[in-house]
Amino acid sequence: MGLDASYHSEPRPKAASPTPLYRSQPWYDAYMAALFESDRGRIGQRIREAQQLILKRERLLMGQRDDLSEHRALNTALHALRALHSCMKTTS
Repeated sequence: MGLDASYHSEPRPKAASPTPLYRSQPWYDAYMAALFESDRGRIGQRIREAQQLILKRERLLMGQRDDLSEHRALNTALHALRALHSCMKTTS
């Protein structure tokens, strides 16, 4: 009982993973702007703006379990911004 050789010979095309809906949210744009801000004089303000939008979105989603991926993304973003802020303080 062998497997058909053609089953393994051709790779299956990978389905394009859909872009998460949260990437269209204002908090995500602000988060990306903070991460990629090159002007050291503006980075603190970018971080604060992103954190405020993230916290606002978390309050809006509080108690909802519809999209756990956005909850995880918000948490990850907040931690990343805190780490970035901490790094900026130690290199000043």
